[in-house]
Amino acid sequence: MASRRISVTLDAPDQQALEVFADPSRPEHATLEAWAAQHGLNVRDASDAAILRTLVRAGAAALREKALEDGYAKLAEQSLEEQQERRALRDRAVKKARARFAE
Repeated sequence: MASRRISVTLDAPDQQALEVFADPSRPEHATLEAWAAQHGLNVRDASDAAILRTLVRAGAAALREKALEDGYAKLAEQSLEEQQERRALRDRAVKKARARFAE
């Protein structure tokens, strides 16, 4: 995919968040640098663009991970419901069979 330059308007809270990650004395900056290094990115020049780009990628990765977790949780819930339905069917069948044999 080709690179493209876009304009992004940052309001005051956005700018404050960016400043926190740009400040090398902050733990958030160290965390961002570590994440960037693990993903082959570099924020050492501390340019706003590099930091913003890394934050976008980290945010997208976190949201993808959350979506996967939610999907797995939904699958687990559906599986549990299916197991409960099968157990209920089995229990009814066992009760019917016992009732027939008791006669």
